[in-house]
Amino acid sequence: MNILQGRRAGNFGEATPLAFHDAGKDDMSPDIASLFASALDLDKLHAEGDRSINASVHGRYGHKAGWYGRQWFIPLPQASYEALPIPRMSFTIQAYLVAVISIETPGPRSATLVGPLGRREKLVLPISFLQAVLDDDLGQFEVVAKNGTHTGWTVPGFKEALRLPNDFTAQLARMLRLKSVAAWLLEFGSEGKAIAPLVAGSLLGLQFHGVIAPLPIGKQPYSREIVVNDLTRMFGSARAAEMFERGAPYLKSSMTNDEAVSLIIKEAGRWY
Repeated sequence: MNILQGRRAGNFGEATPLAFHDAGKDDMSPDIASLFASALDLDKLHAEGDRSINASVHGRYGHKAGWYGRQWFIPLPQASYEALPIPRMSFTIQAYLVAVISIETPGPRSATLVGPLGRREKLVLPISFLQAVLDDDLGQFEVVAKNGTHTGWTVPGFKEALRLPNDFTAQLARMLRLKSVAAWLLEFGSEGKAIAPLVAGSLLGLQFHGVIAPLPIGKQPYSREIVVNDLTRMFGSARAAEMFERGAPYLKSSMTNDEAVSLIIKEAGRWY
C-alpha cells in the first residue's frame, strides 16, 4: 500500500484518478469506475481495507499509532475479447483502496493510502447481450434468477446463467444511449482501443444474420439438448457438437427447435 503525504481526495471522483495512476492506467476514463462499482463486494472490502490500513500505519508509524478517516473502493477493470466458443467481452476487475486518514501520533499528520485490495472479480458480457442492451430488448432473454442486486439470464450458447449486477446493466444501457460502443470502449484506454474493432465486427455480424429482429409471440424457445440431438441424428455426435458451438452465437433464446436447427445447418454450409 503506497502512503502519500497529505489529503489527496475528498470524494469518489477525486479518488478514482489516484487509483488509476497507481495502477498505471492514466488513460482510462473515470466514468468506467462508476460503471463497474456495483461489481465489488463492499462488505468484504471494508473489512479488508481496515486490516490493510492498520498494517500500513503500524508498519510506518509504530504499533501504537491510531488512525481515522474515509475509504473509497475503486474498480479497475481489465477488458478482453473472446471470439470462441461464444463472442464475449470479459472484464477482470481489481479493486483499489484509496483512504484519506488522520494518523494519531505525537505529531498529528494526514496521509492518503492507495493500493490494490482483495481478490479479482470477473464479469462476462456476451456480444448478443450487448446487442440486446443497444436494442432495449433484454426481454428476449429468460430471467432465471433475480434479487435486489443481481439478475441472471439464460443466454443462447451459455451453459450457465449470465449473472450481472442490476446497477451495471442499467448504467450500461443509459451510457450507450449517449455514445457508441466504440466510443465507450475507448474509455478503457489502450485495452479498449485494441478490442473495439473486434467487438464492432461481432455486433455487425449479429445484425447481418438478422437474429435481433423479434420472433412471433407464443413460440416455445429451443432446447440445447433437443437441437444437438436432432443434429446428431443427421450428422453424427462429433460434428453435431461442433456445429452447435459455431452456430450458437447466432441463435436467439425465443427460437424454436426447428428454427435453431435450420439456422445452424445454414451456417454450417459456410464452413464445410
